[in-house]
Amino acid sequence: MKKVLVLLAGLAAGPAWAQSHGAMLPFYGGQIGLSGDLHVEFVVRDGMIRAWVRDHADKPVAAAGKATVLVGATKHEVSFAEDGAGLKAELPVKAADKVTAILSLTAQGRPLSARFAQAELVQPSLTGAALAGKAVFERVCATCHGTALRGTDQGPPLIHAWYAPGGGHDDSQVLKVLREGTKGHMWKLGDMPKPEGLKPGEDKPALAYVRAMQAANGIDQSAPAAGKGGHSGH
Repeated sequence: MKKVLVLLAGLAAGPAWAQSHGAMLPFYGGQIGLSGDLHVEFVVRDGMIRAWVRDHADKPVAAAGKATVLVGATKHEVSFAEDGAGLKAELPVKAADKVTAILSLTAQGRPLSARFAQAELVQPSLTGAALAGKAVFERVCATCHGTALRGTDQGPPLIHAWYAPGGGHDDSQVLKVLREGTKGHMWKLGDMPKPEGLKPGEDKPALAYVRAMQAANGIDQSAPAAGKGGHSGH
């Protein structure tokens, strides 16, 4: 028991995660951790975690291994399975959860370790347009962007510095995307089609909800700017 408590304390302490630099940008809406000349992208999805290993040229690198995951106060040991160009491991977790994970992988014949953490999603008290927009978002947008606004395998996270007000996604641009969709050019998640089921007058409430959730979770005009080259689309 003492050993387990020490491990849990170690998981909960220390820096949250290593941010990328230069051209090392996330492809799938995740966090980037560096390990030597390789980098690991990590995301939490409802019911699973995913990881991708890439080299300095952003080429996929085959990997295998396991993860120690702390979901709230509950520890899980999971093994990764291959999933396309990446890895996945199923466990009882939600994208909205507070999560700390230590990945212990083997890639290119050598061990690779990376640590990641995300905070529990903050659910603010909503009123007015933001409250009305929550229902719109859940009906129209959540399938791709997730009920926690942290993305899915079909769409990127909206609680992300790239989508901060003034960070290349001002309100007029977001409203245009809501009405028309957009071509994907940064994330490896495909294009965003014109949203189905969005009724006239529902775009601004939906945006108000997204902005309220961003502000409650630390994404505002003071958030870090987009990476080199900017990010003005999907």
